[in-house]
Amino acid sequence: MHAKSRLMAVGVVLVLGAFLLSFVSLDALAAPKAPKPPKPTPPSHTARQDRPIQLGVSGGIALDLANGYCCGGTLGSLVKDASGVQYILSNTHVFAGDIDDTDGIVSTPGDPVDQPGLIDVGCSNIPADYVANLSNWAVIVPDGISVVDAAIAQVIPGMVDPQGKILEIGTISATPLAAALNQAVKKSGRTSGLTTGKVVGLNATISVLYSTECAGTDYVSTLNGQILISPGKFLKAGDSGSLMVENVATNPRAIGLLYAGSSKVAIANPIQDVLNYFGVSMVGVATAASNAAAASDTVKASKAKENNKGKLMAVPGAVGHAVGLATNGKAVVKVLVEKITPEARAAAPLAVDNVPVELMEVGKVVAF
Repeated sequence: MHAKSRLMAVGVVLVLGAFLLSFVSLDALAAPKAPKPPKPTPPSHTARQDRPIQLGVSGGIALDLANGYCCGGTLGSLVKDASGVQYILSNTHVFAGDIDDTDGIVSTPGDPVDQPGLIDVGCSNIPADYVANLSNWAVIVPDGISVVDAAIAQVIPGMVDPQGKILEIGTISATPLAAALNQAVKKSGRTSGLTTGKVVGLNATISVLYSTECAGTDYVSTLNGQILISPGKFLKAGDSGSLMVENVATNPRAIGLLYAGSSKVAIANPIQDVLNYFGVSMVGVATAASNAAAASDTVKASKAKENNKGKLMAVPGAVGHAVGLATNGKAVVKVLVEKITPEARAAAPLAVDNVPVELMEVGKVVAF
């Protein structure tokens, strides 16, 4: 029985093989199809860049080692002050996140910024890789309210492209743009390179998990007026400091500074808040401003959210609140929860100030 089955199988293969041979022979009379060209290999965002460097690449503080680890993030974009002095813009937790002095080291003005970051050179401090020096940062307040997660480092002459080009994006507009719901966006970052997404939340209050130093002790800080973006894969660990811009091909306008996320969402500071904090402007091409006024239902939802924030944060598992869109396209108030539970569903109000309320699962939001 075993031998018979084998023989029958051989017979089928022979017949099938003859059919295929005949088919190929006839098809050979037609003109061959041209093979599809291979997709170009994207540039590396973790490699050492030729000087002057483009941005949207690996970098960080050259002294960012602690607890047996080294850390880093993304050198996001270029800004300038009123005197024309240029600075690399990234996050506080990328450039100045060391607040634990038990090892005798804390973030200090003048600390060197390297490219690539320590995480991409085997944790080696290489002076030849220095491109800037830490100048100023917004303090992240443990168990309190923080304004923005942003820091600037003055460029070492000749080390950074003076036009502020960003890898895979190019030169941006010098004019920032306010975020809008459902807006298409993109970013260029150290880990995930060029990614695209859309704005799903505005005016968000969100609690974010931070660390006192590289691989240090965890703490939480809350930020207000933030932007939420989906999908979660828009931002990955190491992408913090990336500049979020509108998804257009030429000279996109800056919208936000990315700094945290989860498997569900990414979080950004509105870029105008960052620029105002340091008194700087974006380096880029001059373009006309064209910010549209926020939709009336978005304004109404924002007011309702602020008027009822205590009630919203009383929902079990709430980590924040925001304004988003319902499936019908209307603005609603979103209660941000790490995970949607029966308890959260039962406790969430149906509406506040006549604005519908929905739960939004955001996962554990961490400063990457």
